[in-house]
Amino acid sequence: MAKVRLGHVWKRFGKVVAVKDFNLETEDGELVVFVGPSGCGKTTTLGRIAGREEVAEGRIYIGDRLVNDVPPKDRDIAMVF
Repeated sequence: MAKVRLGHVWKRFGKVVAVKDFNLETEDGELVVFVGPSGCGKTTTLGRIAGREEVAEGRIYIGDRLVNDVPPKDRDIAMVF
C-alpha cells in the first residue's frame, strides 16, 4: 500500500458544500476509517480518492504521484461497500 495525501479538497453540489477544505495524510500500511452521519461526505471523499469523482478543488496524491487527472483504472486503488 502507498501513503495517501489529500490537500485542501472541496466538493460542492451547487450551493451545498459536501466536503470543506479536507486535509488528510495516511502512512504506508495505515488503516483509516471514515465515520460520520449520512451525508457528511465520506463516500464523496472516497470516490475522489478512487477517481470516481472529479477533483475540481484541492490535490490528491497516492504515494508521491498527483492523481487528480489520473483515470481510476490507473490509480491501483479499489473501493468496497
